[in-house]
Amino acid sequence: MQFETTTKLFYGKFPYKAVMEKESFDLDEYYANMRKMIQWLRKIPKSEQQMRHARSIQIFFKKRKDLEYVVNNYGKWVSKVFEPYNKKHYEHLMQNKDSITRKKLFWDRYPYKITFGAHTDMQKSIDWFSSFFTEKDPTRFRYGSTLSQLLKEKERWRSYWCNPVLYLTEHDDVMLCKLALNHHIIKIESAVTFDQFKGEADE
Repeated sequence: MQFETTTKLFYGKFPYKAVMEKESFDLDEYYANMRKMIQWLRKIPKSEQQMRHARSIQIFFKKRKDLEYVVNNYGKWVSKVFEPYNKKHYEHLMQNKDSITRKKLFWDRYPYKITFGAHTDMQKSIDWFSSFFTEKDPTRFRYGSTLSQLLKEKERWRSYWCNPVLYLTEHDDVMLCKLALNHHIIKIESAVTFDQFKGEADE
């Protein structure tokens, strides 16, 4: 069984996940166990658990006790377990549903990443960037390669380009970008590092 740290809430609400896989030499026992587990899962409110079944079974939980139940009763089939680093990390994830935990910030510097849609007529709003970021200041922002190229070529938009990305240091800049370019934005990610949670006692 491999233990991993949850870096971002699964489906925007679950901090815990168990990955289960069958062993081909013991299929009868596996399917019997899975039937029992599914019966148990049905007793938990749908808002507190979710299951996805593809090549493996992935079960997402809001409560650690439910994850522990699966590990303790069906651990033979559990290949991976995901949970927050510690209590402080758990609280941060639950309060910041779009936050992602990384070893380092984006480019070792930026806590915010805005991804724009490649097919949202982004080129029509390109002048906004040069009027908002009047000076090149790497401590404040960084353009992703596609956005940087788009700023150079402007109207010569290439459909095969990846989604443009902007990295930012300040939350105020994130909010101003959101106000001006909301119809182009696919997602906004905020990053924290594991260092922020080290030294906290596990509870």
